[in-house]
Amino acid sequence: MIIIACVDDNLGLLFNNRRQSRDGILIKDVLDFIDNKMLWINTYSKQLFPEQENIIVSEKFIDEAGEGDFCFIENIDIEKYIDKIEKIILYFWNREYPSDRKFDINLDDWIITNEKDFEGSSHEKITQKIYIRRNEGWEKVTKQRRKLKHKPGLRFRPLL
Repeated sequence: MIIIACVDDNLGLLFNNRRQSRDGILIKDVLDFIDNKMLWINTYSKQLFPEQENIIVSEKFIDEAGEGDFCFIENIDIEKYIDKIEKIILYFWNREYPSDRKFDINLDDWIITNEKDFEGSSHEKITQKIYIRRNEGWEKVTKQRRKLKHKPGLRFRPLL
């Protein structure tokens, strides 16, 4: 499964059982990103998303989601599902908010493979970061470099 969450600079998710912020453009970006694939959410997040066939609301959505399915999380701890998680997509508000629920996965074991900034409706700058497990990331990078190394006429130039 692929986890999607919105966090502040301290990986905060909620304060006093309320989301820190909401942004319509961010939700549109999530829907564009998942490209009509399955998105699992719970009833807490239901009001953020339009009713669509590919959006499934369930209180046990983390247990029910399969490989390649997207799960939007706000008010649950997911560290105990770490073995099921293939990828993490975090949307950063680029601010610090009060929080009493944090994103509970240690990101030291993950690497950022892609990052983009965009302007939201409520925030001047929102940053999307896509993470994969460190060991999987290094394997992919190593395979790509090996392929490139053996292409005739391709030379690596040092970055200055």
